[in-house]
Amino acid sequence: MRRALAAALMLAVLGGCNLFGGTSSPPANFSGWYHLDRSGRVTSLAFGDYNLAEVRDLGCDQVFNAEAQWSTDGDAILLPTWAYPVPRFSQASGADAGLVANPGMYSAAEEDWLPGARCLICPQGDAGVVVACDTPAVLDGGT
Repeated sequence: MRRALAAALMLAVLGGCNLFGGTSSPPANFSGWYHLDRSGRVTSLAFGDYNLAEVRDLGCDQVFNAEAQWSTDGDAILLPTWAYPVPRFSQASGADAGLVANPGMYSAAEEDWLPGARCLICPQGDAGVVVACDTPAVLDGGT
């Protein structure tokens, strides 16, 4: 009986510590990709499982792909490992609204993140054209 009780207690402790690598999914209203258009660049962001956010910062001269940990704060998502001050994302109001980051990921100013991902098509010698896509990437405009 004591062994059964000890085994049950150990399973409860292991489950509580989440040592088996369970998922932590973002709230449903934060699903999918969002994008921020910046001068000469386009940045897309998706909050994924295991408290990881994917960041795709695309420019014709340089591509930056990263992951950052996210956490929740009430009805907002924070990126505490990204920058200081810590970017705080909340739902924007409106029918086709995306997210508002305040402070933003790239400055302390508020940023408007629109729904959907963006790809950057970079023709040779051109700054590129931003188009919608399912998975953010830099595409070769010559092919």
